Amino acid sequence: MISLIIPTTSKNQDYTDNIVSNIKSIYPDTSKVEIILEQNDNVTLGVNYNNAVARAIGEKIILLHNDMVIPKGFIEQMDKHIQPGRITTYTRIEPPIFNDEYPGKVILDCGSTLDTFHKDIFDLYSPNFDLIDGGSQLFFGCMRKDYIGIDGHTFKMFCEDDDLHKRYKLAGFEHKVSSAHVYHFVSKTSRTTDDYQQIEIASNRNFIRKWGTKSNAPKYNIAFQVTNCNINLLQTLEPWCDRIYIEDAMQVLTDSYIETEQANTRFDLTKRVFCIGHNDPAGENDIVVAIDGKTFTQTDFQYIQILSEILQDSGQPGTFKLGNCQITIVSLIAMEPELIVCKR
Repeated sequence: MISLIIPTTSKNQDYTDNIVSNIKSIYPDTSKVEIILEQNDNVTLGVNYNNAVARAIGEKIILLHNDMVIPKGFIEQMDKHIQPGRITTYTRIEPPIFNDEYPGKVILDCGSTLDTFHKDIFDLYSPNFDLIDGGSQLFFGCMRKDYIGIDGHTFKMFCEDDDLHKRYKLAGFEHKVSSAHVYHFVSKTSRTTDDYQQIEIASNRNFIRKWGTKSNAPKYNIAFQVTNCNINLLQTLEPWCDRIYIEDAMQVLTDSYIETEQANTRFDLTKRVFCIGHNDPAGENDIVVAIDGKTFTQTDFQYIQILSEILQDSGQPGTFKLGNCQITIVSLIAMEPELIVCKR
């Protein structure tokens, strides 16, 4: 049996009804194809996915969105391509809303809503490949036992897909794109709320808090020690380290920042933002970056954003200058293996 995992919300019920009807019309045998709907507006998208997978009984699972249409042969092709140790992304056919194309995404305008959907055009589409390297986002299938869980604790929406695939790669899974394809109307769930832009910004900041970088460089235990800080600099720097220390006289600044920013993250900011008098930064951190707010420049911030790559390429214990910053390395221990398993 294959279980189809579909998280939904109370909005856009017509799309949910449509995909369920679509699946049942092609795969009426519930002993072979199981549909798992999970609707809960009070939890994150990732938690809805996780809860749905927990209910599934299929040996293989496929994660879908409710704003999709599947063609005949979709399940059979995915069933062939899903293998142990592999994350298999299916190909999405999308209208020209976001025009970037890459393995797993094809632009073909078959309509942007159910009312404007051109099934005849979609049915004519035929991929010119079978299985290729690549894959991204939450459009994939895998063995149910290989599902490591979406981090719906850190991310409300957005970035949970980047986080998941990063963890799968760290765990040694291969990533492939299947010619099995769907039509995807795009963003009928994730971008239906008025505050989705603020959620997306917060998700990107939380991704940096978790991994320290957008690249594939290791995650290191890094602290910033900042003199002559201000609220803008604190807001800019805080996600890029594990702990940030500012001058003792600026306790009001740290308290104000924590009170304002805590609503945007599940990371406990009282364990990330300190005054220097809290402790000796060099005594509880592997790497300490000394920053003076009066001399800190945009170029220095660019260095901060690629610091993990710099440390990976040429870091060694000792102290050195990087722009206007002073870097002290006590040790270089990669922390990302500790983040592979989703704590649920």
